[in-house]
Amino acid sequence: MNYNFGDCPLTLNTTRICADNTTDLAVEVSKTVFTTMKPNIVIIANKNEVFDAIAAASIIHHPYNASILFTDGKKITKETLNELFRLSPEGIDGIQVILVGDISQRISLALANYGYHPAQVAGLNHYETACLISTMREYENLIIMSGEDYSEGIMAAYWSAHHGDPILFVEKDNIPSCTFDIINSKDDINIYILGSFNTVSKEIGDTLSRLPNVKSINRIDGQNPYEIAVNFAAYLDPNTGFGWGRNYVDGHAFTFSAMDGTDTLSGVLFAHMGKHTPLLLIDRNIVPQVVEDYIQSVKPIPPIGMPIPPFMHGYILGDINYIPYHTQMMIEKILSID
Repeated sequence: MNYNFGDCPLTLNTTRICADNTTDLAVEVSKTVFTTMKPNIVIIANKNEVFDAIAAASIIHHPYNASILFTDGKKITKETLNELFRLSPEGIDGIQVILVGDISQRISLALANYGYHPAQVAGLNHYETACLISTMREYENLIIMSGEDYSEGIMAAYWSAHHGDPILFVEKDNIPSCTFDIINSKDDINIYILGSFNTVSKEIGDTLSRLPNVKSINRIDGQNPYEIAVNFAAYLDPNTGFGWGRNYVDGHAFTFSAMDGTDTLSGVLFAHMGKHTPLLLIDRNIVPQVVEDYIQSVKPIPPIGMPIPPFMHGYILGDINYIPYHTQMMIEKILSID
C-alpha cells in the first residue's frame, strides 16, 4: 500500500493510519504496533459482524497478546495473509489463530494448509459468541453494553483490549440467557454498564444490581456517543481500578475515529500497546465540542518559551477520504501545547 503525503498527511502531534477499507486498515495498525514483538495469537474477525469484533477485544490483552485482522467471512485478502505470515504468531496451547464469529470453514482449512492451527469461537449469535469469549480468561470486572446499537458502547473494546475485561451484550429491555448465566456464575463481580438508558434500560441495571453475586454496578453514560467516549476516557473507579482515569493534566494520547463499525475497531491495538490510547469519537468533518473541551481540560499548560514534555498525541484512523485533512488539522490544533 503506497500513499503519498497528500493522501496520508502527518502532523507534529498526529499519526494517521492510512487505508480505505477495514481489512487494510487493520493490517496497517498491526504493522505499526507489532514491529519488534510477535503476538502469541492472531485474531481474525468478520468485518461485517461488529459485535463479534467488539467482544473479541478482550482476547487482545495478555496472555494472548494478540493482533486483530479482518476478513469478509469467506476469504482472506492477500494483504491480510501476508501480515499473518509476517507476524508469525507463537501460539498458546498449540493455537496460533483464533477465528471469531461467522467465518467460513474454508478459511480454517486454508490456514491449516499454511501450517497454522486455528480455533474458532462462535455462538449462534453475537450474544453467545461474547459469552464464549468471556470464559477464556479470569476477571473481576465486566462490561455490559447494548447488543442492538453499538454506537454508545464501541469504546468499550479499547478498554477491553487494554485491560482484558470482557464485554457482554444485552437487549435494551432484556438480558439474554447466556449473558445472565455468565454473570450469575461469577463470584463478587463488578459490572460497568456503558451507554445511556436509550440503549440499556434502567430496568436492566436494576435487575443486575439485585443479584447477590454482583458486588457493585456502575453506569458510564452521556447525551451521545461522543460524550460517552469522553466520559469513559476520564472515568476511574478507585475501588477496583476500572477505567482509563485520563482526568488529570498531563501528556495524553488518544485514538480518533469517526463512528464506522469495524473501521473504528481496527485501532484497538493502540489501546493494548505503545501509548495505550482510549478511543475518542469525532465526526468526519468536525471535532465535537465535548471532545475539544475534554482535551483542553487535560493537556499540559505550555510554559513560557520553548515547549517541553509531556506532549499530547493522536492516532487518526483512515485516509483523507475517510477523515479529511481539515479535520486532522482541527485535532492537531487542539492537541498542540505550542
